[in-house]
Amino acid sequence: MTDTSLPIVVVDDAKFSGAIVERTLKKAGYTNIRVASHPAQALELMAADPARLLIADWMMPDMDGLTLAQRVRIMDQQKQHFTYILLLTGKESPEALSHAFGHGVDDFIYKSDMHQQLVPRVSAAARTTNMLNLLMRNNTTLKKNVQVLERCNHTDLLTGLGNKRLALKTLTNAIKQVESRQGAVCCITFSLDNIEEIEQHHKGPIAQEMVKGAAHRLQSLVRPMDVVTRLGKNQFAVITLQSDITDCSTQAFKRIYDGIAKKPYPTPAGYLNLNVSASLVSAERLGNMPTAQQLLNTSISNLEIAKDKNGIHGAQWHPQSSPFQEKLSSVAAS
Repeated sequence: MTDTSLPIVVVDDAKFSGAIVERTLKKAGYTNIRVASHPAQALELMAADPARLLIADWMMPDMDGLTLAQRVRIMDQQKQHFTYILLLTGKESPEALSHAFGHGVDDFIYKSDMHQQLVPRVSAAARTTNMLNLLMRNNTTLKKNVQVLERCNHTDLLTGLGNKRLALKTLTNAIKQVESRQGAVCCITFSLDNIEEIEQHHKGPIAQEMVKGAAHRLQSLVRPMDVVTRLGKNQFAVITLQSDITDCSTQAFKRIYDGIAKKPYPTPAGYLNLNVSASLVSAERLGNMPTAQQLLNTSISNLEIAKDKNGIHGAQWHPQSSPFQEKLSSVAAS
């Protein structure tokens, strides 16, 4: 079925030729036709309201059809749009046509055949441009939907735990609660330091099974109101609210650390151990509170210190001095 509402722009410096094209298309039922007398005017018309079909003469003063086609392609890219470009030409050499295709032209009509070919070519162009613009709109919608899903998704697919987005959201809410009700917020991150080594030495999904095993143990070791998340390939975070900052000590979390670091994991390759580092950061209401991103980033960056100490490294927020101080004692993995 012919789309007679197809937005068409016709540009020809010879008013007589442009009028013939317009009259022929209107006779075929097309209703949305704009005529420009020079390329610059055509670009203005299309900038104000994009066309899906441009019919232009190849040879025009100031700007020929090929230059116009390149300008239109730039506009299309900026607007996520597709304009089918049909040139009217008296050139019939294969070299000339090949050159034009390389400049973004989609089709040609020889002027000697225009009366016979114009309407069928426009009808075919309408099918192509409508389909491509529909696909582009659907693709744009799909990208937006994916972005929404990514923003809303809070689940790690491998372990079923929350992901980094949930960790930041939970920390943000916890910080707000501490600001309004006092208490303290704690964020302890864990790094499974030898996961990549296990992947290299053991075939199959053994490393993934150990990651899932560590996730299961973490969930079973924390309180029901605590939140366990997987931050990345080999990192986890536990976020807790405590009634007092003294409860956010490395010693208080040693039981959790021992639970994932001291006991071997059963695998098809036998019992394997995980080398685990842990970094604890905590904050109470002392002036300005840190942001969720500051808390999490500090905890992650301190994992290297914890790795050197072979245990849990602790730091506490102090806004009056350097924001995070290594004030809490470290607990080594003995």
